[in-house]
Amino acid sequence: MADMKIRLGWMYPDCLNLHGERGSVQAFERVGKNLGVEVEVHRINDFDEPIPFDELDLLLFLPGEIAEFEFIRPALERQRAKLEKYIENNGWIIAVGTTGLLFGGETVREDESIFRGLGLLPVKGKERKYVWGDDLHFRLRDTKQEIFGSQIQMADVETDAPLGDVLYGRGNDAKGTEGARYKNLLFTNCLGPVFVKNPWWTEDIIRKILLQKMGVAAKKPYTWESASFDSCLRFTKAKPEFPIK
Repeated sequence: MADMKIRLGWMYPDCLNLHGERGSVQAFERVGKNLGVEVEVHRINDFDEPIPFDELDLLLFLPGEIAEFEFIRPALERQRAKLEKYIENNGWIIAVGTTGLLFGGETVREDESIFRGLGLLPVKGKERKYVWGDDLHFRLRDTKQEIFGSQIQMADVETDAPLGDVLYGRGNDAKGTEGARYKNLLFTNCLGPVFVKNPWWTEDIIRKILLQKMGVAAKKPYTWESASFDSCLRFTKAKPEFPIK
């Protein structure tokens, strides 16, 4: 078990650093430790730095401002062929919060200008005049796990390939879907930090990466924080009906 290791690329942390989501990096390290898996974190800081796709098992893009994407997109575009190969070979990429738009199609800014993403996710966005904030509770479509956190919505999202279905909250656009997915490229609006609040999801991703990489399964230590999760659900059930706006 001591030799089991996965390598996490913490992408551009100097500008993708909103909402305290850097805690999600620590969540992967901690959950990995409890699974008997070393999660080795590599910071990718410089836009000119080549991404070592062959060495990384997971690329984690945390939330950032839409304005920052104009600097990040060219850095990824220069490595597009390797990025697309990584995705098609089932490499794992997770984009949290507004950063999901970096991997999508067009996003209409509030001033009517257009940001064009990488086009790797079937996602379109429209920046909101007012930021939306509330709880978010959704069910993943693949594993049926329930995920709970918060949402600070800077842009509404359209997609025909959602990651999950909303049980409470706004999600993509208040029409019942949350996030988006293509293969192992995942986007979620959920914050919390999301992988701290939902260690069962963190655990599931680590186990899948390890099985995919080494053909072995990590030990499953215990069920995480079920009492805390139940408390959150009781709270949202007592709230007024979610206003669709």
